[in-house]
Amino acid sequence: MNANYSYLDNLENAYQNAETAAGSGRLPNGRYTAILNEVRLYAPDERRAYPRFSTSWIVTEGDYKGRLIYLTFNFNEKGFPYYNAFVKALGIEIPHLRDLPDRLGEFSGKIGQLTLAEQKSNPQYQNVYFDRLLGTGNPSDYRPAPAAAPGYPAGTDDSFTLVEDDGDLPF
Repeated sequence: MNANYSYLDNLENAYQNAETAAGSGRLPNGRYTAILNEVRLYAPDERRAYPRFSTSWIVTEGDYKGRLIYLTFNFNEKGFPYYNAFVKALGIEIPHLRDLPDRLGEFSGKIGQLTLAEQKSNPQYQNVYFDRLLGTGNPSDYRPAPAAAPGYPAGTDDSFTLVEDDGDLPF
C-alpha cells in the first residue's frame, strides 16, 4: 500500500496528548480547593437499597484545575449523619428531607476544601472528605473549555446555514 496514512498517526497522537493534558485518571491524594458544580439525588436501585446524594466538584486551582471530584453520601444509617454534617457545613438549612429535591440548586457554587485519601482497607479506592466552606462562586467560571479536535481550531463556529434549494438534491 503506497498511500500515505501519516495523518492517522498524527490524529492518534493528538488525541493521546489531549487525553493526557485533560489529566484523565485518579487525582493524587491531597487537599484541593474546588467549587460545587452539580448535585443529584439517586433513587434506590437493584445494587443499592437506599437513595444517594451525589455531588461533583471542579478543582479551581493548581495543576489539576478543571478536573472533577465526586463526593457521594448514602442515605442509610451509616451515611446519613455525614450528609447532615455536610449540609450544615455549607450553611444550607433543609429541615425536612422531602424538601431536598426542590432545593438542589442552592448547593451549586459553594467553594470548599476537599481532601482525597486512599482507603486503608483497599488502597485501590479513595475517600473524599469535605473539610470546610471557603466561599461561593460561579461554577461556569471554572469549567474547562471543550478541547478542539485535531485540525479543527478551538473556538471555531461549527454552525452552518442550510439554504433551501429548488428541490434538486446534489447527490
